[in-house]
Amino acid sequence: MPTLNVPSVTPVAGTAVVTTGGTPVLAAPGNVNGGFITNPVAAADQGLATAEPIYVSPVGAASLEGNGTTFRIDPGGTWEMIPGQTTPTSVNAASNGHAFSVVYY
Repeated sequence: MPTLNVPSVTPVAGTAVVTTGGTPVLAAPGNVNGGFITNPVAAADQGLATAEPIYVSPVGAASLEGNGTTFRIDPGGTWEMIPGQTTPTSVNAASNGHAFSVVYY
């Protein structure tokens, strides 16, 4: 039986809160083997009174609009980082203190 040559990876937690609404945060560095960013479905898990989307950009500063290289992730949605991605991933949200989950490897 052939042996699979699978690289070993260690999951790492990234930055998981937009401190100041409208100001993107670096969620994961460049040169990752993959990962994910999840926007919690419940407002309480986001640390907010009302659930809202987050915005993710794999190539620069995420804006507050889903267009170009910024993608809107609604509550309960997940962004999968690109395996072998060399650029950092940023996240933005409208409200101060918006929490989300991020793991990369």
